[in-house]
Amino acid sequence: MPTQIAADLLTLRSATAPKSKPDWANQVADPTPAAQADALCGPGLYALFLDGALFYIGLHVGRQAEPGYSVMQRWHKHVVGQTLRSPRISFARTALRRLFDLLPDHPVTDALAACLPDGRAQDLSRPVDHPLLKGSHCTLQKALFAARHWDVFGPGGEATMLDRIACLFVPVPAGWNERLAGATGNARGDWVREQWLRPVETDLVHRFRPACNAQTAIGAARDDVGPAEVEAAMTAGLAGALTPFDNAAYAALLKQEEEVPTAVIDAYDLASGDEPLDPEVEENALEEGASRQMLGFRTALTPDQARYVAALADIVPAAFDLYPTGTPDLRITRAGERRPLLLLATADGRFLCSTRSDVDTCEKLGFAGAETVENNTMEARFYIDPAVDAPGALLPLIGASLLWRLGGRPG
Repeated sequence: MPTQIAADLLTLRSATAPKSKPDWANQVADPTPAAQADALCGPGLYALFLDGALFYIGLHVGRQAEPGYSVMQRWHKHVVGQTLRSPRISFARTALRRLFDLLPDHPVTDALAACLPDGRAQDLSRPVDHPLLKGSHCTLQKALFAARHWDVFGPGGEATMLDRIACLFVPVPAGWNERLAGATGNARGDWVREQWLRPVETDLVHRFRPACNAQTAIGAARDDVGPAEVEAAMTAGLAGALTPFDNAAYAALLKQEEEVPTAVIDAYDLASGDEPLDPEVEENALEEGASRQMLGFRTALTPDQARYVAALADIVPAAFDLYPTGTPDLRITRAGERRPLLLLATADGRFLCSTRSDVDTCEKLGFAGAETVENNTMEARFYIDPAVDAPGALLPLIGASLLWRLGGRPG
């Protein structure tokens, strides 16, 4: 279907900005009667444009791939969330720190900083109990985009901003529901999202580099992609994407260790465990490359485990990646690799840590009770009590494990 002007589908309504958030975080978008069209329902891909230039690509499917589930469920949040006008805006600590660094003198960051107890000097290297830091509703990419166009989205622009945003929805081809024969419940949504929509969406994001997608590197966004090009690419990509549901393939899908892009993990703070993910943040993360299986790691954490993971995420050196998987577990690898040096699995309130270092190395570094792992790429394992043990104790073990993987032996 052709693009539609957001103002035809939505109207803005002023609300009261939450305490400790900027006064301009006060807009709610309500659907108009035109938003009830059947053509906006069911699974598919969508895009958003500002003055005809692409700024976001997303996938749309309900948990059970409900035919009547409308893409308006996404758009009414996006037009205020990706413009920073939503009362629900919040940031991951690292994202807000980078935003301050990148925009040292801007009305957006001035207002955000004014809400923090210590302003721009706020220590964001550790958890802060503040409404702006409850979750990751707004990624760094979205905040930078909104700030760059603050003349459109900022206070005073409410009457015209939706006239300048256009929405495109390309549903999956007709007959899609029959191709889900044998799938029930969440299996329907999982299959559509991961087998049909995700590969096409990922390809288009890499090709078109929309400014607000988490996988688009800061400074690398394109501003020359228009609706016709995007619609043609989405239509072509979806034409051959509807693989029929298969139980065996679905079981394999649930077990696979998906390589969630590091950019998505960072954007939605998926590794730290600072705050539980609320449903809206979870849906945003799913849309951009996470999976329900991977998000299971966050929901499996006890408060002590969450605090331990958050502290560990703050101190792991930049030469290493820390990321969760759908097993569920948390892995530490050398940056850019996916072969784990350490693996933390939840175990009755503790973590079972597996490492490439041997038992002797573990014990020399203070990890008592380590045992050898048989027939595995990992050499040893031991338990961590997150209520007692210090995350920093793992840092020497990360280095030792890297030496073992490279064929050396720690002294």
